[in-house]
Parts: sequence; structure tokens; C-alpha cells
Amino acid sequence: MSNTLETIHLAKLLQPYKGKWVTLTKDEKTVLGSGNTIDEALTAAEKVGELMPLLIKVPEKTTAALQY
Repeated sequence: MSNTLETIHLAKLLQPYKGKWVTLTKDEKTVLGSGNTIDEALTAAEKVGELMPLLIKVPEKTTAALQY
């Protein structure tokens, strides 16, 4: 992710999942699943056929933007 629009998109995408583990497609545009544990999030992704999703822990509170 290299621009502000992509950062905003990801923040909006993950907002409903505060405090949860979330699995994403490799393009970071779609949530595959979520859960209170890593296993729950990975199981949800596996149910839709993704065996190697991106995995992220969404913080309870956002204090800074993460860009890479």
C-alpha cells in the first residue's frame, strides 16, 4: 500500500473488526473471515477456499496509520 486512498480503504474495511483477528485476500481488498482467535479467523478463510490468507490483528483503538 503506497497511497492515502489505499490506507483509508483498509481502515474502513477493518473498522467493524476492532479487536478481532481478520483474514484477507492477498490484494487486501476483501475480508475472508474473522474471529476472536487466530484459529477462528483461519478456519473462516478455509471455509471459503483460501488456505494461505493474509492474517492481521485489528487493534481496539487506532492511534496511527500504518503504511508500507
